[in-house]
Amino acid sequence: MNRFSAVIFLLSVGFYAYGEEEQQIEKISIHGQTPISPHGNEYYLLGSVQQINSDTLSRSNAMSLTEQMNSSLASLNINDVQNNPFQPDVQYRGFTASPLLGLPQGLSVYLNGVRFNEPFGDTVNWDLFSLSSIDNVTLYSGSNPIFGQNTLGGALSLTTKNGFDFNYNEVSLQLGSFGQQQVNFQFGGSTDKWAYYINANSYREDGWRDGSPSEIKQLLINISYRSPNLVADLFIAGNDNKMVGNGAVPVELLSLQSSTAIYTQPDETITQLGMIGLNLQTNLSSNYSLNGNMYYRHNKIASINGDDSDYLPCMFSGSITLCEGDDDDEVEALEAVIFKGFDETIGLSDLTNINAEDVDGTRNTGETDNSSYGFTVQLVRHDSFAEAENEFIIGLGVDKASIDFSSDSEFAILHNDTIYDDRSVSGIGLFDYDSTVKLKTETSHYYLYFVNSIDLDNGLALSLAGRYNESQIKMNDLIESGPGSLDGLHKYHRFNSAIGLSYSGFDNLTLKVSYSQSSRSPSPAELSCADEEDPCKLPNGFVSDPPLAQVVVTTTEAGVIYHQPNQQYSLTLYSSISENDIIFQQAGNKPSQGYFVNIDETKRQGVEFSSFFLFGDYHLSASYNFLDATFESSYISFSPVNPQGPNRQVSPGDTIPGQPKHQVKLSLEREFTEKFNVGGEYIYSSSQFYRGDEANENSQIAGHSVVNLYSNYDITPQLALSFRLDNLFNHQYFTFGTYGESEEVLGDIYPDISSVAFVGPAKPRAFSVSLNYQF
Repeated sequence: MNRFSAVIFLLSVGFYAYGEEEQQIEKISIHGQTPISPHGNEYYLLGSVQQINSDTLSRSNAMSLTEQMNSSLASLNINDVQNNPFQPDVQYRGFTASPLLGLPQGLSVYLNGVRFNEPFGDTVNWDLFSLSSIDNVTLYSGSNPIFGQNTLGGALSLTTKNGFDFNYNEVSLQLGSFGQQQVNFQFGGSTDKWAYYINANSYREDGWRDGSPSEIKQLLINISYRSPNLVADLFIAGNDNKMVGNGAVPVELLSLQSSTAIYTQPDETITQLGMIGLNLQTNLSSNYSLNGNMYYRHNKIASINGDDSDYLPCMFSGSITLCEGDDDDEVEALEAVIFKGFDETIGLSDLTNINAEDVDGTRNTGETDNSSYGFTVQLVRHDSFAEAENEFIIGLGVDKASIDFSSDSEFAILHNDTIYDDRSVSGIGLFDYDSTVKLKTETSHYYLYFVNSIDLDNGLALSLAGRYNESQIKMNDLIESGPGSLDGLHKYHRFNSAIGLSYSGFDNLTLKVSYSQSSRSPSPAELSCADEEDPCKLPNGFVSDPPLAQVVVTTTEAGVIYHQPNQQYSLTLYSSISENDIIFQQAGNKPSQGYFVNIDETKRQGVEFSSFFLFGDYHLSASYNFLDATFESSYISFSPVNPQGPNRQVSPGDTIPGQPKHQVKLSLEREFTEKFNVGGEYIYSSSQFYRGDEANENSQIAGHSVVNLYSNYDITPQLALSFRLDNLFNHQYFTFGTYGESEEVLGDIYPDISSVAFVGPAKPRAFSVSLNYQF
């Protein structure tokens, strides 16, 4: 059956059910999950599902949402690219959700049914989620088209607490290593129909890396209403966060100085969020219900990045000035910079007394101002016909955004004369005209979807789904126009389908198989940086916008679930094939300089096993994932700082960098009494290739394992003490690696430094203790 036949079949089933006489039936479990449906369960047919409930979230005492997911969810790992607990790359089955531009974003994220990927780069700012406000975390596998844009490898759905479930007050105080301080207030209460929930969180730390302080301020308000025919939830969220994560560091510098050493600074990100959303559900009859949501979101993201310089002193028009180029470039190849606000004939010596030799750094700034809004509405029909239970969902929605992006590169002095200097930069007040970007972008995404799930009385269940997406991205360069500018109008449309089948006719055993397909259109950030002849610097320096093809991923998944009281085992085989995957080609001496390009085909396939046991006072969970993530088409990886040299040939079967093949996670918790419990976590990840070694020719980042401990003790019914110890054995390891030119900054103070390997070191041993009081 082709996709269009499936559409006709499903519509006929849905409207056949609509035409029948209404009758009172028992509503079946939701198999065809949608973003605005209640969170899923093991009966989800279009892939597999994992959940973390509020009890687990509160017991583990994790610092952030991503740390909790890393220890609890199978096949998920994090890369500490920024070395900030609120800014990691999250990877699931080889697909990524990251706050950083330049990575292919392959996971969609929802908060209370509202899409949370940023409209400019489809990125995810993990710092915007307050862990203590989360009631449930649900991770869906596969390329379910119903979850829309970026659901290439999976979808993450988060729901917040409400006053009906959290109907008391709580104050929490936390102290920890590296200057960690946190104060959290939660207030909840309810009447018969109304409830309120308020969460206010303030967190700060000095950071375990040099010069890496962070401050997090988060607020969530939830007003809820419940009646027999109407469920309504209004939520308001606000954030004001300032984070410093000074990124990857030359591996040799760690031994020359210490594990806390940094390369250059600052690398600061500021996020400010204001958001309001409304979710509604009403029962139209015994068979029909109507669900919907609407939202408005305003988010500002600002970045400040200190770096070394690509500019050299030169003579131009009789003045000493700066030229763009490398040390080994011929004089004729050097091009004098144009200083912003001045004529192109004006040189550095005409504007300042600062010696051109001393201008050896840059201070790069960027700001993204997003305003987005949208709605989703769906009609759900529950029915019995032909000796089967049927659920039919049809929905539509719109997401729109207006984005103002600006960036500048300021010439600066890099403080790196001695080993005692902090390698920060001081701007000199002059800016590079060619690096200035002012871009206005309007995005529109329209979609129509349906899901039909049928439960037959012989244990067989079938789910069919489809979604039509239409996207438009309009870009307006506010500095230049015409050829070579960022101006452009890009349109994409596609219909994606999915089918899932399960059989539960055996005792305690369920068999599942699914086929799903999803896509994503290129983001404005990718379209703005897709010119091979004119590479850009992320997050600055966007250039002309040749079109990119949309990414399409097809996932096939088969699994078996065995469950008995207090125990469950699941085994899943999966394969995801990506067409036109978008990657970032490094084209300069820095990992952030390059352009985006489509790759014909990549593949991510593997085996996932997970289990859970509850026996007596013990809770045990275990998971294992084997991931084979490979390029399936040939291309040339430029990677100019690769130890083997630039322009490396990538062949089918080469492993995608940054992806460990093996992961093992174990968790054991014992409740000694109703008031006291102790738990431990073990996480193992195998080796991975450096980014920039797509041809797999160099040594890998070593695998690692880490052990964490936590404990909770109820001193009184109202007062509780909690403890957490991360990295019990203080194991030094790396979760990320790339290539760069360390001698550019460190060559004068460490003449023998030569390695191009840059790594993201993991956090050393750290503890935290918290006191929670309920009233």
